[in-house]
Amino acid sequence: MENRNLYLFIASAVLLLIGISGWAGHDQFSEPPRWAYATIALGIVCFVYTVWISRRELQGGIRLRSTRTGIQVALMVVVVTAILVIVELASIKHFKRWDVTPGNFYSLSAKTMNLLNKLEREKRRIEIIAFTRKIEQPAITEILAQYVRASKQVSYRFLDLDASPRTAKKYDVDAYGTLVVVHHFSKEETGKQNTSDSAEQEKKPTFRSEKIFNLSENAIANAILKTIQTEQKRVYYLTGHGERPFSGQGREAMRALSISMRDDNYQVEELLLLRKKGVPDNANMLIIAAPQKELEEIEIKYIDDYIKSGGRLLVFLEPDMKPGRLTALLERYSFGIPQSFVVDPESVRFELAGGNIITPFAVNYGLHDITKQLQGLATVFPTVRKVSAKGMPKAGLHSEELVKTGAGSFTVDSIAIQNGQLAFDPKTKKDGPVPIGAAVTVTLDLYKLAQGPGSPDDSKTPALSKTNEKNEARIVVFGDADFASDAFIGAQGNANLVLNTVNWLGGEKDLITIRPKSRTGEPLVLAGGEGRFVHLFTVWIMPLFIILIGAAVYVRRRQLR
Repeated sequence: MENRNLYLFIASAVLLLIGISGWAGHDQFSEPPRWAYATIALGIVCFVYTVWISRRELQGGIRLRSTRTGIQVALMVVVVTAILVIVELASIKHFKRWDVTPGNFYSLSAKTMNLLNKLEREKRRIEIIAFTRKIEQPAITEILAQYVRASKQVSYRFLDLDASPRTAKKYDVDAYGTLVVVHHFSKEETGKQNTSDSAEQEKKPTFRSEKIFNLSENAIANAILKTIQTEQKRVYYLTGHGERPFSGQGREAMRALSISMRDDNYQVEELLLLRKKGVPDNANMLIIAAPQKELEEIEIKYIDDYIKSGGRLLVFLEPDMKPGRLTALLERYSFGIPQSFVVDPESVRFELAGGNIITPFAVNYGLHDITKQLQGLATVFPTVRKVSAKGMPKAGLHSEELVKTGAGSFTVDSIAIQNGQLAFDPKTKKDGPVPIGAAVTVTLDLYKLAQGPGSPDDSKTPALSKTNEKNEARIVVFGDADFASDAFIGAQGNANLVLNTVNWLGGEKDLITIRPKSRTGEPLVLAGGEGRFVHLFTVWIMPLFIILIGAAVYVRRRQLR
């Protein structure tokens, strides 16, 4: 091929690439630019003309051995390309992904996977309807596709708010950017809701929906949970004794914990025992968070009656709490709560993360359902006391210590700060590791039998709670309330430990897991022509330029021989 013909061929290829780039990169809401069509047409004309004037050289070149070899190589390239295409098509349905993004943003957490597995077991159908504009759909598809891949019970679709007003009204949607998570009832669920009155049957809904306004994994998982649960479990916080507040602001407040519990579909309320004259029958859980004043004798009786009716109790203590009626009640259920203060010199190594000699970092967990998934996570306990438990199976008390401090830690009866240094009586020192949290399951029949007919509480044995028909009660006690407060619940694995405890007490086994990780980066979203241009440039233009340059070098070298 002559130099003139070679340059014409390269020029036609460049014109075609420029024209195709201009056509593919145009905005989807406007017409392609006319210069793109003109450039493509000029490139085609130039290419046809180059082939025509070089036809004799091309015919003679085909007879060469090197040309036949080149054709064979080209055929091999075509075959390999076809194989790769087939593999790519097969991988659409059968593939494996590795998520290396910070925070594993494109991977579902263990909590969400447990929830999706629950959908599979119970055959509950979930549909996610996104009322979004078309330009936003590719980014949303990338996120929602994770749920569809993980469970056959989940599907999603996009709707235009203006084009689907009837559906929008059905789900009470009035703005773009709204996602509706819909649980479509099965025939069995619909049958349970129907009454004998046919007029009422028509009014019964066939779905339950929940609206969300962001794409965070927590929001989607919580919405799915709320749609599949038939009722909210009630959690009561004991008040009236200077307990930690569960609303408002402050380092000691537990507002973040109450918000997380509401996200897990718990209804949170405060409880003044003396006013209610007992724990309400609809209580699924009672929480006592570091009371500063002594509970009255009648209040202790109300709490004890609640436990004997199959109640669930979560107690946070503090090292400066003196022995009293509450600790005496817990000790009757096999908890060991001595007057103590935990000291851990090894925690000074974690000073940058908030650790110090009186703020232990605990990494030793029991094999209990609450903690078995926390291996490898640290939990931080500012100023904590010893809480142990010795089970008595014959008495119906089964216990397990949940978390312990590390080697080198110890307990003392009390501490003081003198001249900026920690001071304590070495005679009261007891070496660790020190248990600082424990759980007890009470088998009520055995426990009442072990008390004997002469026990003071035998005259009136409360019936099992309607919300807990199992013959057991559950109690969890921690030696610190600060680790669940707003100041520290976000540190290390604290939130996982507290919320796993709440869900174990509430009987929500599928929610006992590691919480979803927060998003640590903003993805680059290319919409419309921008995405097509990047794809075209990286997949086609750059490789073709390399091929053209290689062809030009090859032809030029042959001419110089």
